[in-house]
Amino acid sequence: MKKPKAILYDNDGMVARGGRFSEEYTKEFGVDTAVLTPFFEGPFKKCLIGEADLKEELAKVLDVWKWKGTVDELLQYWFSVGDTPHEEVYVSVVKFKEQGLVVCLATNNEKYRVQYLIKKLSYDTIFDHIFSSADLGAYKQSFEGAEKIYQTLKEKCGILDKEEILYWDDREKNVQNLNNMGFNAQLYHEYDSFRAVMSEYGFQL
Repeated sequence: MKKPKAILYDNDGMVARGGRFSEEYTKEFGVDTAVLTPFFEGPFKKCLIGEADLKEELAKVLDVWKWKGTVDELLQYWFSVGDTPHEEVYVSVVKFKEQGLVVCLATNNEKYRVQYLIKKLSYDTIFDHIFSSADLGAYKQSFEGAEKIYQTLKEKCGILDKEEILYWDDREKNVQNLNNMGFNAQLYHEYDSFRAVMSEYGFQL
């Protein structure tokens, strides 16, 4: 494999960590998971790729979810679950940028959570590019989404070879899809193995 010129970080499970919103919500408010599932299997998927607005869709289910506050208050509660940075991974972003890598975030998230993460974790400051499924109009690991990411890096950073894009993800299926498309995709397990792989490519933490 060629030495990477760009690195793409996964957000949930890599840069940021924490519990799952649906699990935390059911525990705290006593709402059965079956009540939440139709939303996440339906409207939320459209929100993820920018085809629906999360605030508008949540307004329709507040009563069913037994939420007593406003939509904005629900979003604040939701987004606070899983917004804790993995400190060592977070710091690596800046360190790799100093070593010449183009550092990017690639995440399947809808627009309001992306805005929240940018503000809370200063993503717009530490990352050169932020690729979200909401902006891409497609999941990051899909052919359409991955191709849009590649074209952006090609046009703005002069990266012509997909193998020079080191694409990290914590889901094996996503990694397989990306490798099949010609990217250098790696499965993220934990920090030590991540550091070891980066060291093999000549990048130090």
